[in-house]
Amino acid sequence: MSRFVIADITDAKSIAQELQAIVPHLPSVPVKPLLEISQREYGMFESFRGYPWVLETYYYESIEEILGSLKEKIINPAEEKAGELAHNISDR
Repeated sequence: MSRFVIADITDAKSIAQELQAIVPHLPSVPVKPLLEISQREYGMFESFRGYPWVLETYYYESIEEILGSLKEKIINPAEEKAGELAHNISDR
């Protein structure tokens, strides 16, 4: 089991099917979408916005930018959400 998912939805092909299998069925697994700034989210992605475990999309210009901000902008928010979701589950 994953603590969180980082999903690059740029030029989404198979990721759309993967997210359809993950997002609605795994509320304890945050999803951090990434998207190249020159691209647009694929049409179906909007349906995932209503799930509180789908985080804000991180827009990037280059792979170097992703690598430079991986911890601060991508991993840390996903870890924080994972901790929040785990805490909510343990309170039930």
